[in-house]
Amino acid sequence: MNSAGNRLKILFLGQCLQYGYEGLTRYETFPNHAAMILRAQFPSLDLKFELKYLHHPTGLKAILKHRLLLTKPDIALISLPAMFAATTWRVNLIYQIAPEVVDTARSFKRSVEARAKGASASFAAMGKLFDKAYAVQPPLGLDHYEQLVEEALMSCSQTASCRFVLMGPGRFNDDTCEDYPIHSPELWSSVNQMILRLGQRWSIPVVNTQELLTGHGGEVFINNNHRFSRFGHEVVGREVATVLASQIAILNLEGAGARA
Repeated sequence: MNSAGNRLKILFLGQCLQYGYEGLTRYETFPNHAAMILRAQFPSLDLKFELKYLHHPTGLKAILKHRLLLTKPDIALISLPAMFAATTWRVNLIYQIAPEVVDTARSFKRSVEARAKGASASFAAMGKLFDKAYAVQPPLGLDHYEQLVEEALMSCSQTASCRFVLMGPGRFNDDTCEDYPIHSPELWSSVNQMILRLGQRWSIPVVNTQELLTGHGGEVFINNNHRFSRFGHEVVGREVATVLASQIAILNLEGAGARA
């Protein structure tokens, strides 16, 4: 929280569920619903929200450290889907190792291109280099997945005062066919249990999306899919707001104590 004690930054680190997808815009996703609820609940605070993409858990430590140093969020919600344990994943190796290099290069590229028309061609080669630096990651074993998250939390907890919140995977729609490309309720449950263990071990709150959605039917999903529907995003957004509100309340108390 800033020196005036009224500005607070919240980082959402996740995947397509927070950005939107076909038929659902970014403004209809759970981060936006949570933001609207929190702004209404804390009208005296200047709340800032930042969304960043988590490409793969193998790069979680690097991207998290980068965002904590660059934007200094007060709270970071890390969404950890089961998909990384279920399928191969194509990731940019440079972004995994040094996200600050890619972000800086892209910002510089956009800045120069805005000032000089002739710069486009010369910087196009640099863009292609980044685009070619990809590798395919096999499905993560649960032990490896847990280790990657724990290493990121350990590293970042030592260098930043940010409060963390973990968010587990959802569940499958009841009408999702068993021949759906990826259909593994058992794996989704195992990943969720792994995240709950991490939350307990590190005393970090967890948005238990799976348990939350168990109390609802297919209306919280897109038909024959495990992605959230508009209503599903509203449901999840309310729960995310509740968990984040508890962390904001703690920061408010800490801030009041520091100013006393």
